[in-house]
Amino acid sequence: MANDNDIRTFDDAAVEKQDIDHAEIASVFEEDAFEARRVLRKIDFRLIPLLLLLYTLTFLDRVNIGNAAVWNLDQDLHLKGYDYNIVVLVFYIPYILLEIPSNMVINRVQPRYWIGFLALGWGMSVTFAGFAKNMGGLLTARVFIGIFEAGMFPGCLFLIGSWYRREELISRMAWFMVSNDVAGVLSGLLGAGLGSLNGKDGYSGWSWIFFVEGGMTCCAAVLALLFLPSFPEESTFLTPEEKAWYLRRLKCDDNNRESEQKKMDFRGVLLSLRDWKVLTSGVLYLSVCVTAYSLSVFQPVVLTSFGWSSLKSNLLTAPVRAVSGIISVLVALWSDKVKKRAVFCLTGYLISIMGLLFVMLFHKGNLRYMGFYFASFGIYICQPLVIGWCVNQVLGYTKRGTVTAFAVSCGQIGGIISAVVFPSNNSPQYVPGISTCIGFQGLGILAVINMWYWCRWENKQREAGKRDHLRTLSAEEQEKLGELHPDFRYML
Repeated sequence: MANDNDIRTFDDAAVEKQDIDHAEIASVFEEDAFEARRVLRKIDFRLIPLLLLLYTLTFLDRVNIGNAAVWNLDQDLHLKGYDYNIVVLVFYIPYILLEIPSNMVINRVQPRYWIGFLALGWGMSVTFAGFAKNMGGLLTARVFIGIFEAGMFPGCLFLIGSWYRREELISRMAWFMVSNDVAGVLSGLLGAGLGSLNGKDGYSGWSWIFFVEGGMTCCAAVLALLFLPSFPEESTFLTPEEKAWYLRRLKCDDNNRESEQKKMDFRGVLLSLRDWKVLTSGVLYLSVCVTAYSLSVFQPVVLTSFGWSSLKSNLLTAPVRAVSGIISVLVALWSDKVKKRAVFCLTGYLISIMGLLFVMLFHKGNLRYMGFYFASFGIYICQPLVIGWCVNQVLGYTKRGTVTAFAVSCGQIGGIISAVVFPSNNSPQYVPGISTCIGFQGLGILAVINMWYWCRWENKQREAGKRDHLRTLSAEEQEKLGELHPDFRYML
């Protein structure tokens, strides 16, 4: 339902007539609410499914190394000791370094051209990885996958954050991030199916995984080039009337909307990085990603340590991700409905910690497998919430672009950590790796409490009128205040 601000901006003239009676006003409001839902659906269908597809393939191509590992990868490329861990780790180095620069590019180039180019680049890199003859060849392919994938996730988050009001954002983020779970399901199924082609035409199962999944991404890149929309101010798929109304609607939620059209630059990024909320976003997403990447990349390997076959281990990763995807979307819808974030984040962390303790402390395969369910849906509840919550707390293209890119960059450090704390000699309990995941989730809990406490305190200051002196500034200066404006309220 559109709120009163939505309705007032949609047809100001009708509401402002003094001779209109209450029944007529109610009729106008009802029609406007229907129109708001219609335009939102139009935006949702144009934006979210395509981004969901692209990020599904992004995540699939990133973690398929875990499925490949159980189909003769080590033997064919003569990987020993930490070689596999290094192959997993090297992806994250260019990924971390290039995320903020990539968001500066997407702010200047049509998103469809930039994201389409990135998708084509990493799709080809994955495909060529299937031809690797030694560790050096696979390392090179993984570096290029990291270079091209670096801009995809923060760019998509940046685009989504620009299209929706704050109370509509988390559910859209969850639908987008359910890509992780879709990819997790597909990864297990495709890993089992494509890996079973082992030996066909002289290629091992791991090569077929890379060939087919990389080719799928190249095809999706064409869809991005053709259909991905731009930012709201530059969109063409809405009618002029719909576009004008929608920009007014966003303006009601974001007093800084006009200055948002300024392009990101290094000075703006550096100023944004001084904001404690931006820095907290990095801590929160890092705390999520250590566990998320550990589960995605090493779950098939851990399952084989139960004595299960490669085929069974790949297949049994699928239902875990399916359940976590469904739960994460339902919780996100609930969070948007009640406009609360912190309590859901804390619940997700605690559930995930409980699941990890099951995996680490129990010895029976069935109980440990049950632990993977709790660990997965707990952490995937948190993933869209923490990134969306941090976007909720800032205004302006520059700061939003910095938040998404910085948070995701920090998250990839979690990928590096996960790559080195699960060596094969820790099998079957993997105590150091799982303990590391639990420790970082504890850090995430502290960051959630910190964000909730200080934002709640600041909201109370504004409600008490202690920031009203900022209203004496000129209109231009007030517009530059962003989330410091006394009318702005932080999400809790």
